[in-house]
Amino acid sequence: MKSLKSIFLLSTTAFTLYCCSGEKDQITFQKQHYYYSNTNGNNSIEGEHIYIQQKKGDTLFFNSEIDSILFNLNSSWILGQGSGKPYFDTGKENFWTILNVLPKLNALTIRPLNSDFNIELPVVFWKLNTYPIIFSDSLKGSWGFSKIIFDKKDSFFKTQLFECDTDVVNLYLAKSKDLNSWSIKHLLSPSDFKNIPWNAASYSGEMKVTPLISDVIFHKGIYYSFAYGDDAEKKTFISVLTSKSLDGPYKINPNPILSPNPKSKFSNHDVYFPKVVKHKNFWIMYYTSKNRQNEEFICEANSTDLIHWDIKHENILPRNNGWNSGMKNLLSAQIKIIDNQIHIWATGTKDVGDFNNPNKGNAMDVCIGKFYKPIHEISFIEESGNPIFGGNPIFNFENDHIGGAFQEIEFEGYKFTFYHGKGRSSKNYKILMK
Repeated sequence: MKSLKSIFLLSTTAFTLYCCSGEKDQITFQKQHYYYSNTNGNNSIEGEHIYIQQKKGDTLFFNSEIDSILFNLNSSWILGQGSGKPYFDTGKENFWTILNVLPKLNALTIRPLNSDFNIELPVVFWKLNTYPIIFSDSLKGSWGFSKIIFDKKDSFFKTQLFECDTDVVNLYLAKSKDLNSWSIKHLLSPSDFKNIPWNAASYSGEMKVTPLISDVIFHKGIYYSFAYGDDAEKKTFISVLTSKSLDGPYKINPNPILSPNPKSKFSNHDVYFPKVVKHKNFWIMYYTSKNRQNEEFICEANSTDLIHWDIKHENILPRNNGWNSGMKNLLSAQIKIIDNQIHIWATGTKDVGDFNNPNKGNAMDVCIGKFYKPIHEISFIEESGNPIFGGNPIFNFENDHIGGAFQEIEFEGYKFTFYHGKGRSSKNYKILMK
């Protein structure tokens, strides 16, 4: 079973910076939500490394080219420095607390330095977000979730849970009155999918996994749970389970509703992780496709009944030369229609290069950025300031990376953000909430 394919907006501050080598290219300075990876203050480009000019005791002095970056820093930011290898992500960095920012001196003081610090290596500034809480202490191992739905019939929030990155996968149902305390019960077993060709048995003939559910739509009294699973050839397909209640019973669609296209250079091996949104009288699905080269793309399909889907466009989400330059781990984490525009929150990774020619800046394994487009356009436009969400680099449940399971919910005057993260000390995903 392919797992998750391992897998808020601030205004832009206008400021002009120049590259310190080659032709002076004009770049708009962006106020970052998550980290500063280069002197250009723009994580969507490769940019130039941030280097320390001078060190005096615990005070570090920088070139004037990053004075506006320093102006945006405070005690909620930390300084990170990689190991010297081309893996500049949070799971392989050393960190120091920023004590004071001295913008007039282009300097800052940090926690007393130790032998891990190397003045010749570049640094990255990370913003520390609030610490999350764990979804449920009863969940052991690695977990993901589908979509949190409010059921008006019994006034419970509900979501399907599933084991992930494991040899055995079951489906469970979690229920809550307040989004804080959850009760969990078993829902479906792998044996329930026996003889379902889009979620086939293992090579040994055992039914060991259920499909994974990535979205749920309630329409005319029916819940449509969009799922994806592997057939006997380990190609991934999208299908749907229907039910009158998320508590069950579920009717499993025996056929895929979306399949790989052997003639497409974008989707000739897998389609998975669908997210669905309604516009007027039709439904729009954004899903990930994968080709035989293990490259991933976001694609679009439309439907009028949630069962029969027509593929409209493939490879519609742009990649930049920075935080989402990698060709893997591209998932539609959240979809919303706002003021006749479609907004998509998507995961991304950065290629780290190699030992002889490493990419500059920080290559966080998986983080989330935001894109938008008018509904009837094809390609998306990247928001400034991306990525907007990622793991806290010093919190051990999310300092490796976060996954594509992500949802923001407004409830009783608060914004609850549910997501799952993985720490560098564990192989398990934890479902987390802020």
